[in-house]
Amino acid sequence: MKKILLSAGILLGMFSAFAQVPEKMSYQAIVRNISGQVLANQNVAIRASILQGSPAGAAVYSERITGITNVNGLVSLEIGSGTVLTGTFNTINWSTGNYYLKTETDPTGGTNYTIAGTSQLLSVPYAMYAKTAGGGGGGFAIPYTNTVNNAGSLFTLINDGDGTSVDGINNTTTSSIAAVRGTVSNVAPGGFSSGVRGINNGTGGLGVGVWGSQAGSGWGVYGVTPSGLGVYGNSSAGGYGVYANSNTGTGLNATSTSGIAANISIANNANNNNVLNASTVGNGTVINVTSSGSGAGIVSSTGNGFAVHGITSQQTSAGIIGDNNGAGEAIVGRNTSDIAGAVVGRNDGGGYGVRGFVSTNTTGTSIGVLGQVGLNSGKGRAGRFENLNASNDRNTLEVQTNGNGSIPDNTQGNASSFIVNNTNSVGAAVRGEVNTIFGNFGASGIFGVSSGTGGRAGLFYASNPAGNGAALIALTDGNGNAVTANAGKNGNGVETNVDGTGNALYAWVPTFSDGRAGRFEIFNEDNENEVISVKTVGNGIAGNFKVDRTTGTSAAVKGEVNSIFANFGTAGVYGLSSGTGGYGGLFYSSNASGNGPAVLALTEGSGNGITANAGGNGDGVEASVDGTGNAISGFVPNFGTGKAGRFANFNNANAQPVVHITTTGTGTAELINHQGPSGNIAVYQSASANVARINKSGTGFFNGGTQNSGADVAEAFDVEGNTSEYEPGDILVISTDSDRTVEKSSTPYSNLVAGVYATKPGVLLTEENIDSELLGKVPMGVIGVIPTKVCLQGGAIKRGDLLVTSSQAGVAMKANPKKVKIGQVLGKALQDYDQNGIGKIKVLVNIK
Repeated sequence: MKKILLSAGILLGMFSAFAQVPEKMSYQAIVRNISGQVLANQNVAIRASILQGSPAGAAVYSERITGITNVNGLVSLEIGSGTVLTGTFNTINWSTGNYYLKTETDPTGGTNYTIAGTSQLLSVPYAMYAKTAGGGGGGFAIPYTNTVNNAGSLFTLINDGDGTSVDGINNTTTSSIAAVRGTVSNVAPGGFSSGVRGINNGTGGLGVGVWGSQAGSGWGVYGVTPSGLGVYGNSSAGGYGVYANSNTGTGLNATSTSGIAANISIANNANNNNVLNASTVGNGTVINVTSSGSGAGIVSSTGNGFAVHGITSQQTSAGIIGDNNGAGEAIVGRNTSDIAGAVVGRNDGGGYGVRGFVSTNTTGTSIGVLGQVGLNSGKGRAGRFENLNASNDRNTLEVQTNGNGSIPDNTQGNASSFIVNNTNSVGAAVRGEVNTIFGNFGASGIFGVSSGTGGRAGLFYASNPAGNGAALIALTDGNGNAVTANAGKNGNGVETNVDGTGNALYAWVPTFSDGRAGRFEIFNEDNENEVISVKTVGNGIAGNFKVDRTTGTSAAVKGEVNSIFANFGTAGVYGLSSGTGGYGGLFYSSNASGNGPAVLALTEGSGNGITANAGGNGDGVEASVDGTGNAISGFVPNFGTGKAGRFANFNNANAQPVVHITTTGTGTAELINHQGPSGNIAVYQSASANVARINKSGTGFFNGGTQNSGADVAEAFDVEGNTSEYEPGDILVISTDSDRTVEKSSTPYSNLVAGVYATKPGVLLTEENIDSELLGKVPMGVIGVIPTKVCLQGGAIKRGDLLVTSSQAGVAMKANPKKVKIGQVLGKALQDYDQNGIGKIKVLVNIK
């Protein structure tokens, strides 16, 4: 410790204690005032500067430190931990010469440094010196550990000779030791960070960046990682990322316990090079693949190329050949794609794309080409033939026989025979399909022609008497007809009859369809026959229409007329009642729990949804409700721009009200609820010009003013005590006990007089919501004509006399003008009063 007496008679003690880590200096000082008294428990601030060379040398570092003295005036601080003013503490080169510590102190803790002192640092921390002293002949103890934050290299050895710059040797036999180890301790280092990095700056072809060797059968280089790359080699130009070579052994051996032994790929979409090149100059096999398990010898997949491409230029050889000497398959093509083929036979000449033939078998059991489906529960087609050339007018598939057929067994000897031999099958024995935009004659999935005088173009026969299947089913998924029948002469387009109890014609729409069960049209404008004629000679209904679905949304009957005229009878549905009773139309929702309307009328045009007219004395529309619903509900949906209702009278001589609302109940006769973001609650017009309106907040605007039945303006106020103790005509004064509260007057000439309990206010002001019942409040009239309680305490009252409060509670009296002060006058009498006791007269209330 070194003690220094600084200027101004203050004694400071400085103690420098140094350690290798962290790089700080401890500083202690005893702070006294000008009289030499110790400053105990005092906030102090010190500006500490490191000077180089002399007490007046340049400052290489400066900082501000603050602290609190103890009871003995001692403050303990750490130089290197304060607020830096200039320089960097841990970059001071302590080996370049003498250093001095200059301290400037403000004993109040501010920045007014009035006490200064400088002393030489005679003992420099060994660790600070050793870090910057250079490559001297000194040494350091082993093991040695240090932590420094520096962007440059911390330890560099340069050897200009032939020896090794750094040599790490370990003689132990312990497992997993390292002669030299580099560690990147951060769990999230930057890209391409390395624990050990070897760099060879040679530009020739003989240098090595990292050399790993092993004298026995171990590993020259060993890399391990849980999920990354154990060893990564990269060639930034035309070299090899990893080069494997062996004189007599295997150049590259890749194995895996449960993963993939080797993965070779090209990640550049524009790279057209081969992923793997394998060649030999000898007579051995280029690639020899063996498998002792059940896996494939080679699995090859591709995007747009060939998974396997075999080429041969000799007629006696084959690009790919598969031999079967047992029960297996010579070549099997397997396909999991939805668009490509497992085996493709392509013909670019005049030969065969695929040729299957029987060469020697004479027993009739062999097959030239066999297409099968259904093995291992597989699904698909056993065969398919396509013509993809629009100009090719050849048959896609030709089946020809020179046989005579077999009579009477028509299952044999046919040009083609198709059978689904499965009693549980739903597949077709024959499926014919045509994909064309034309409906020409013959463009059909199946084209049956009968060119003789007998025979049929098509015959469909359900031969099993116990069967329930249809002899013919015609379906279409397009917009065309499932069956089109045309009689060129006088026969029927379709003739159907029934021998049993079924339907001669049964048209229905299945559960998954949205079509019609039947449609009948006449396109001849001169044909005046009915489109459909329904007639019965029995007692049943001629036509019965029903949508038998509880969740159905379609109509049982739809009538439509397409006309530009609105003549009487031109209607989608025309209901007529020609007798003295009955209805032209009856719509009845018979389900008591149903929510649907009995009648729903919609229009997409400018006409009315419903037009009703009563030619006699009845109502155009009469609506009633038995439950809690609305007799009439008019609304505009969230996408509409019209009006929910409109009522107009166009007869100038009609004095009836346009709308008449009557209620005999206890509810509101009319309720208007505005729930939109803007607009008025109500607008009233005269001759199409606005004369009054109520805006959305409830404010009323009236061009002609307003007229109320009351004679005063009052405001609702809370009262002291119960409202039952107050009555109209009471004089009210401001309460001195509660905010915004009034009470009955009780002293004469009160300066607190506020108003009169109003009998019938024309306008009642309140700060409450309009729905408030104003319980506990009374209407205090503040201006206007109000019946007021008076007495003769001030003498007989004449019209025009000033009135003030009296000594009787809530009662006014005649004022003496000589005694009246500002704020005491209640108002002026509008009536004379000379009776004994308390009475009421009308008073023009106006507090002054």
